[in-house]
Amino acid sequence: MKKICIALDYSPSAEKVAETGHAYAKALGAKTALVHVISDAVYYAMDYAPFMGYESPFNSTNFEVVEELRKGAEKFLTATAEHLGGKDISTAVLEGDTADAILEYAVENHIDLLVLGTHSHSTLENVLMGNTAVKVVRHAKIPLLIVPTRK
Repeated sequence: MKKICIALDYSPSAEKVAETGHAYAKALGAKTALVHVISDAVYYAMDYAPFMGYESPFNSTNFEVVEELRKGAEKFLTATAEHLGGKDISTAVLEGDTADAILEYAVENHIDLLVLGTHSHSTLENVLMGNTAVKVVRHAKIPLLIVPTRK
């Protein structure tokens, strides 16, 4: 194993996922990459006509919100890398469908192991809302480490 990618969301369980994945990377002498996906960032920059007395502060010419989402994600990943104590940990903010973005990153960066958490939603929730971990498991062509994060 040369490269391990740890996919993180903003949930409190991200700490457990990051620490578990990084422990594997250190034990295997592998490089660590942290990624976070911004799904549908452009959604926040859509121009909404006023409705129900609400006028959106975002519009199609106000893409600063997308940049702010990206900056926030970059700060989150940088803070996580510092928390892990790894000066050589790389970070990447991805955009798009979460599972697809993670899988594409893994292929493009020759990742040997993907690490992600699962929130252990019920089967019904997985069917109705989808589940990133389930989609990654179904489509990944490389080994995965799924970290259970339910309490």
